[in-house]
Amino acid sequence: MSRHLSPQWACLFFLTLAIAPASAQDVAGYREFSLGSSVASVVELSGSRAAEVRTLHERPSLLQELLWRPRYTAGRALPDVDPVREAIFSFSGDRLYRITVYYDRTRTAGLTHDDLVLALSDIYGPPAATTRSERRDRFEPSEAATLIAFWERGDTMVSLYWSDARAGYGLRVISQQGESEARLAMAEAVATDEREAPAREAARVKKDADDLKAADERARETNKGAF
Repeated sequence: MSRHLSPQWACLFFLTLAIAPASAQDVAGYREFSLGSSVASVVELSGSRAAEVRTLHERPSLLQELLWRPRYTAGRALPDVDPVREAIFSFSGDRLYRITVYYDRTRTAGLTHDDLVLALSDIYGPPAATTRSERRDRFEPSEAATLIAFWERGDTMVSLYWSDARAGYGLRVISQQGESEARLAMAEAVATDEREAPAREAARVKKDADDLKAADERARETNKGAF
């Protein structure tokens, strides 16, 4: 490699270094983060705070996520060349089942799809065929996106895509079983919320009425003493 790298190729070089798993056989994760890890371990590794973990649903399974911006994390060694703008860690039942990475557009400017696929192929091997539409429909991010390449090994799937909404590259590393279970849990949680919504609204209305009545009663007792 040339001693003097352009900004684009420097980004590609550090992307390859940063994404590399501990061994060539260990692809069930991203950087030091491994699928199946607990919330607490990911919080510690990322340098985040427990308070930053957001709870999406508590039933039927605890669904949580953590937004991580590495360049704003204390102790980052390469804040100026790290191509990652932000990553989202998704948990189901205290287990990390999905890592979604969004790359900084300024760090990937000038790079082609083939450049990134080649860099990732050094780690994950040759990509699988992208004609398996059922895989795209099931695991493609919810935002408008174009799948560029994916790698599959056992339960782990790694997908490189172009996000139209963010106008940039993204990478997803998922446990396929964990993703399926989380999708089912999310659907059930949404259905439960919708089913219980009328009862919650009725309880809210009653509480508001009770609070208003109690406030009026307090005002009545106060004002009676003034006469």
